[in-house]
Amino acid sequence: MKKLLFSTAMAVFFLTHVNAQSDSGDFTLAPQVGLNLSNYTSSENLNNRIRTAFNFGVVGEYYLNDRWSLRSGLFYDSKGTKIKESGEEYIDKLNYLAVPIHANWHFGSKRNWFLNFGPTLGFLLSAKADTPEGEFDVKDELESSFDIGLGLGIGYKFNVSENTELFIQYQGYNGFIDLFGLDEFSVFNATSAFNVGVIFQP
Repeated sequence: MKKLLFSTAMAVFFLTHVNAQSDSGDFTLAPQVGLNLSNYTSSENLNNRIRTAFNFGVVGEYYLNDRWSLRSGLFYDSKGTKIKESGEEYIDKLNYLAVPIHANWHFGSKRNWFLNFGPTLGFLLSAKADTPEGEFDVKDELESSFDIGLGLGIGYKFNVSENTELFIQYQGYNGFIDLFGLDEFSVFNATSAFNVGVIFQP
């Protein structure tokens, strides 16, 4: 019995601590889901509040070597903000199909840490205003149905087996496209996201 317990413990230790570093030419897929904290940024004080929503999608990653990779994917990405005016609350719900085009730097002794950065493209799927009078489509009020911004994220991978890892990640985004085209000031998307997912080699 002691030998069996010892063997089981060693197997668990091996599975959770195996060095799953990827090599040049490796390709991985990573479905993920996350919590979005979105808002608008502006030179003016808009007195907005964070809208809590979600994102989900999948990332494909091609490794140049064990330290650097290129990653892209497709995400359903919820953005927008909450606005409180005259005691009433309004919610802008902007939902995008997001396409990151990022470099990813893997660091740490086992390359479990990663830092990704680069442009993220956003294609507007829907834009609605949730008001006390009801929900209305406001897609035509936006200056553009396209968004582009800088994505920056950091995360950590937990080795499960030779070809599978779990990960947690913080991902930030700041948009460059003015949402409404106002004369007085500009308004941009901004998002912080906390994501979890699984990485595997197909």
